Amino acid sequence: MQVSITGRHVDLTDPLKNYVQEKLQHLKHSFDHVLDVHVVLSVEKFRQRCEISIQTNGLNIHASHETEDMYASIDGVIDKLNRQLKRYRQKLRKHHADQGQRNAPQVRVSRRTLAYSDTDEELHEDQQPDTIAQTQMYAKPMSVDEAIMQLELSGQDELVFTNQENEQINVLYRRPDGSFNCIEPEAAS
Repeated sequence: MQVSITGRHVDLTDPLKNYVQEKLQHLKHSFDHVLDVHVVLSVEKFRQRCEISIQTNGLNIHASHETEDMYASIDGVIDKLNRQLKRYRQKLRKHHADQGQRNAPQVRVSRRTLAYSDTDEELHEDQQPDTIAQTQMYAKPMSVDEAIMQLELSGQDELVFTNQENEQINVLYRRPDGSFNCIEPEAAS
């Protein structure tokens, strides 16, 4: 397990680092496939915040907690992560018990972020906007409930997945009000 600890406006003392490492070891015992952990400790006035991002095999989990004491913030975020991992394991067990494992192929999806021009000029037909960033991911087969859980755990705003019910690519995203929308393709009539 690779652990990186970053401090923003806080001195990373050895006791503080050891405390974080000790708490993360308890987390590793409850979930074996942890690959990478990034911890950010920050202080703003009286608020002391701990954020932890965990990358596992096919799962990204993010949690944060804020109190007036850094040690309490660390304990709070570890408790949140334990609850999330417990809920994830229970859903996986229930899913495998209900449907069994499905061997649907994973589809590779590419997402591009395009540069937007503030000018009023129209683009010529042969002119394409510049690509700022491009990421590739696998649209894993999962149910909509699993996709919502994955989106909540990852802290991202959208997720592309293969719906197990109809084996089509779906997009799940979080709306500004906190609710979720799922985009499913329909046959053209």
